[in-house]
Amino acid sequence: MAPSSLLSLPPELCSTLIRFFDSDDRPSLLLETGLENDPPTYETTKRWYGNHAFKSSEKGQPFDLKAILKALEQNLTQSGTFPVNGRNWKLRPLGQPWWALVDIGERMGQDKGEHHTPNGANGSVTSDGDLKSSEAGLEKFGAPAQLDWTRHPLPNPSPWIDLLRNHDWASTAIGAMDQWSESLRQHVVSITVNPMPRLLVWGDDMTFLYNEACVPLFGDKHPRALGEHVTKTWQEIWDTIGPIVRNAYQGKVTSLQRMQLPIIRHGFLEETFWDFNMLPIVEKNGQTIGITNEIFESSVQVRSERRRASTLTMSNHISSASTIEQLWSTYLEGMKHAVDDVAFSYLYAVQNDIFGSRSDNSGLSPHISKKCILHGTVGTPEDHPSLVQSFQLLESLEGKPGIVKACVEAWKTGEVVALSCDDGSLPAELTIPIPGRGSEDPIRNAIVAPITSYLGHEILGIVVIGLNPRSPYDDDYRLWVDLVFDLLGKAASLVTLPEEQRRAQKIADDINSSLAQQLRMTTLQAEKSEEKFSRMAAAAPLGMFVFDAEGMPLHLNDTYIEMLGDTREEHFARYGSSVSPWETYVHPDDLPKFEDAWKSILEKKLPVTIEYRLKKPWKSIDRNTGNQLSGESWLLANAFPEVDADGKVSTIQGWLTDISYSKFSEKLLGQRLADALENKVKTENFIDMTSHEMRNPLSAILQSADSIISFLNTPSLLKPRGSLDGVPDENVVHEILDAADTIILCAQHQKRIVDDILTLSKLDASLLVISPDTVQPPTLVMKALKMYEAEVTRANIQTRVIIEPSYAELGVDWVILDSSRLLQVIINLLTNSIKFTYESEKREITIYIGASYDKPTGKHHGVDFIPTRQPRKELEAQPQWGDGEDLYLQIAVTDTGRGLSEDEIKLLFQRFSQASPKTYKQYGGSGLGLFISRELCELQGGQIGVSSAKGKTTFTFFVRTKKFIEQSLPAESTRPPLHRYTSAAANPIAFYRRGSEVMKPSTLVKREMQVMTGTISEVEGHPKADMISAETQTSPYTIEVDIQSGNDIIHVLIVEDNQINSRVMSQQLTRAGCKVHIANHGLECLKFLETTTFCTSKTPLSVILLDLEMPTMDGMTCIRHIREQQKNGKIISHVPVIAVTANARAEQIKSAIDAGMDRVVTKPFRIPELIPQMQELIKEIEQKGEFSRSG
Repeated sequence: MAPSSLLSLPPELCSTLIRFFDSDDRPSLLLETGLENDPPTYETTKRWYGNHAFKSSEKGQPFDLKAILKALEQNLTQSGTFPVNGRNWKLRPLGQPWWALVDIGERMGQDKGEHHTPNGANGSVTSDGDLKSSEAGLEKFGAPAQLDWTRHPLPNPSPWIDLLRNHDWASTAIGAMDQWSESLRQHVVSITVNPMPRLLVWGDDMTFLYNEACVPLFGDKHPRALGEHVTKTWQEIWDTIGPIVRNAYQGKVTSLQRMQLPIIRHGFLEETFWDFNMLPIVEKNGQTIGITNEIFESSVQVRSERRRASTLTMSNHISSASTIEQLWSTYLEGMKHAVDDVAFSYLYAVQNDIFGSRSDNSGLSPHISKKCILHGTVGTPEDHPSLVQSFQLLESLEGKPGIVKACVEAWKTGEVVALSCDDGSLPAELTIPIPGRGSEDPIRNAIVAPITSYLGHEILGIVVIGLNPRSPYDDDYRLWVDLVFDLLGKAASLVTLPEEQRRAQKIADDINSSLAQQLRMTTLQAEKSEEKFSRMAAAAPLGMFVFDAEGMPLHLNDTYIEMLGDTREEHFARYGSSVSPWETYVHPDDLPKFEDAWKSILEKKLPVTIEYRLKKPWKSIDRNTGNQLSGESWLLANAFPEVDADGKVSTIQGWLTDISYSKFSEKLLGQRLADALENKVKTENFIDMTSHEMRNPLSAILQSADSIISFLNTPSLLKPRGSLDGVPDENVVHEILDAADTIILCAQHQKRIVDDILTLSKLDASLLVISPDTVQPPTLVMKALKMYEAEVTRANIQTRVIIEPSYAELGVDWVILDSSRLLQVIINLLTNSIKFTYESEKREITIYIGASYDKPTGKHHGVDFIPTRQPRKELEAQPQWGDGEDLYLQIAVTDTGRGLSEDEIKLLFQRFSQASPKTYKQYGGSGLGLFISRELCELQGGQIGVSSAKGKTTFTFFVRTKKFIEQSLPAESTRPPLHRYTSAAANPIAFYRRGSEVMKPSTLVKREMQVMTGTISEVEGHPKADMISAETQTSPYTIEVDIQSGNDIIHVLIVEDNQINSRVMSQQLTRAGCKVHIANHGLECLKFLETTTFCTSKTPLSVILLDLEMPTMDGMTCIRHIREQQKNGKIISHVPVIAVTANARAEQIKSAIDAGMDRVVTKPFRIPELIPQMQELIKEIEQKGEFSRSG
């Protein structure tokens, strides 16, 4: 065969091939073969063309074409690649009969120092030479090794190859070996040379083949499994792996990690764990002809992790025991968690039974009889018939159960006794399967071990453990069992030592346990390959390290490097620098402690445990909330020295544990504890201050009441009955009414303190509702001043209310807002000003009222508003807000008090906080008002702020409101009536089964109040401003009640244990036209009901006002009796009952409604507001046809 020139190729390929081949820097070939479908061979290649890179190799000589084609013929893989002297070539079809060969580079693992170009030795093959001219070069390098034992026998075959060649393949579905397809030969040869376990399932008949590494996997099934159908070989697990095999036949690659497969090997059904990669084998026609399975057994890793977790759990349990009885119980509790490795466990406690007497002539020790008593079991009920509850240790063993004989042998020898079915030593009563533990198979092995005291002279107990029948009792299993007994024995020694030795012994045991465990692990790993040790160290969750005495690392696992936040290359590079690596990682504050610990190991040759921080920050994700956590990185290092025969430290070994999360939790817990203690102190101070503020108004109430009594007892006011000469002095009447108003205002003040607390609770629970009302802001301000008129007068404080020009310019008169919440803010600021101005030389308080369409900035009064605490929702558009213009109402309270410092200002507007610790002692207050004021302003779309200097403090706030449209007023009035309660929130609440509403005054109640007015004057800086005098008095109001007589008279039963309350309520209801009856408690109420029309008697009754807290029988019990009597027919119709109570919490209200109350009215309340509730309830029940009364 001669090389081809470009001119001899078809014309349409010339230009393309020239550009492709000659521009590619990889050696490439174009081949023409004589066959249509098969790849090119040495014999079938007719013509060829090599590009420039092929003609001039790395040494300037062309490649050996013959060697390349021979390698292609022998080693071509399914992916189209094949190796030639250390380099990989790629075969690509270009359309018959043309093929392309491309050098794709060096093979992995090849020594880069070698040169792998397959050049000939005797001349070269050029584009004008002959293919056979390179035969001398092929002979020089030698022919490739022959690996295909399926075609020809090998010179020195292994026993496995002999087994496969001599196997009766003709009786299998794939037929005799000489009939195998090329593809089957390639895959069979491929898996046999692979040192890892590999399986091959071939053809539609799913014939099973595998390599020598799989023999342990099949156990007794080998060699029968060779050539079998896969369903027959894996019959016991086909339900599990069948779908996986079918998916692979459908072209789906499947990977499974740690799949549990019970396999019969080593003579029993063994639990095994495997990692599988099932890959489909695709033929040239694109169809799947079989699958190849890459297998890695992970049984050892799974069992080790499982047993390590069980050991840790048991260690945690037994560490809490302080007596031997507690130790036995905690051991059994810990063993409950070792479900997979311990099928059952019995614990016998060894106790003294009988004390014999010693003969006077005998030198023998006193005879002590020992017996074993069953302390507890795991996996088997303690009353199981096969269990022996107790037995003597010194009695004859003849006829005794096998378990007793094994325990006695362990007690006598002090050694562990192994019992097995294989040698017949396992008693039959111990072979029973245990439900839910140990695979639920019959037990094959059990261990009996004595637990000795510290000195080893006394056996304290005997433990029996039944092992998992599906786990081989190998070195790993034996090591774990020994470790369990060792932990239990050391714990038993510890709790039996005298108290003065216990602490020292615990330290020694910790050290010895650590060293002993490390020694066992080292011994075990030394018996295994280095590869397994490295894999275990790499997978360990702890950082493991070994250093020499100079501090140079001998071994560091990956976890250790990761904990330091470095890469392995960067970490080892730091040991060559002049700066110590520890200075790079360890926190500067902990570096001296770290260096002292290292020095202590070298000098004292004792283990150390140290906690230290790293420079790198710690970050994590909260598993519960998903939030990012951050803090300091903390490590716990346990290190111990290895001392050589000369007494010098040769190595320092140990491990690192990341305790950053624990330290973060400790810090967070400490911070929360400190916050809780601080909040507790603040709460106690708040309660003290609230108590003080609640008592203050009582003085004014008592004094005003005394004043009224004094006026009425004045002889000049007492007129003989029937006397018509003269009327009382108008001034005296005004004084009495003023005193009554003061009582009401003080009571409202007390109520506001309670409301402050309730408001705070509602704010915290986001339950506070804004209730719009129509109000004149100046009137509201004057009302606040009136409430504190006595204090202002007593302190000789001059007060002014200034209407700013902006208010008049916008034509503001009546507005819609929550007047109660606005009044609450004004009162809080006003009381603060009174307190701080009380002892000033200049005593003035000025309240400014302004308005604007734009949101205020505070610059008008030199105030910076406090930023809002959290985003607030816009006030929803409701009908009660009206259709007026939006505007902002701004109010500023200025006083001439001492002023506030910057530090004091920072503490304002916070919960339970005052300007300074001396504030309360000097001025009083709860420390809650400004915080609530801030919240109430923000709830109404506003903000609050403060500015202060010596002798002047200004608090300014604004709220969002709307103008009131006067066209919506009633025809007989140009302005809405002014009620004493200007807000729904200031009224008591009536609760229904269907919800709750604010109680409004009765429509039958008519009130009149003179609107407060004043004079207009010019104020400096505010020309034509309105100034209203604080001394302006309100006119008295009258209540007119008109309840018709006859059947419309309301017959009321008041059930109240407080005689004062019942008397006052009775008088007011009587004046309102009601017929009133009184009962002192629930039992009297039930007796009175029997005399009413509700029980077919004659006494009329309309409604019951029932208190809840009463002696003899409370209101809740009473209402339950009433509703029960309604059900059984003793009461013939529904009795309207309204609960009247001071219990205002939501759950208390709900309990009353659930008990049977129709409505609940909270104290305090007014009769004009209660009467509509009674009328509405009676009407509602009448409409339902449930009410029957006469009278």
